[in-house]
Amino acid sequence: MKRALAVVVLVVAVVVGAGALSASRACAHDPRFACSPRDARPVVVDDVQKSWAFYGRLNGDTEDRYEIRTSRPTTVPVQLLVDQRDAGNPARPFAVVAAPSGREIAELDLTGGRSFFEPFSRVTYLASAPRQVTFPAGTSWITVTMLGGADAQRYTLAVGSDERFSIWEIPYLAGAVYRIHERLF
Repeated sequence: MKRALAVVVLVVAVVVGAGALSASRACAHDPRFACSPRDARPVVVDDVQKSWAFYGRLNGDTEDRYEIRTSRPTTVPVQLLVDQRDAGNPARPFAVVAAPSGREIAELDLTGGRSFFEPFSRVTYLASAPRQVTFPAGTSWITVTMLGGADAQRYTLAVGSDERFSIWEIPYLAGAVYRIHERLF
């Protein structure tokens, strides 16, 4: 009995270990929740090259702000998404990207959006065209607001392209994927 239990524990450890090590290079954004609205205390992004997906929920009169910090000019993809299950809500996210000087450097919206299935969370999204945005050195800003509806709407802001996780993030990722799939944000 002890030997069988030891074998089961060893097999589970090998499977979990292999899964954790293989997840260090994943084909997914690192999910984070904005806890909207974030107008007073922005979400800080120190590693803009890492692939992030920020999940928020806004009313028409609120906004989420993201503080993007770069030590040198950095070009990364930026994209807005709405869960296809929420597509009946007329509210749509709109994002303005501003340089450290305050000058607007990009706008993003879902005009001409396309359907996109994301296998990591098993969710189909209406996605904006990805934009390559060059963030100058310093602190830039992304401000997300809702247009076209009074009801609250969930949205996702995807930034960066380097898809990687540490082994220590795996437990968080499991819970985050559940929250995303069940729309618990």
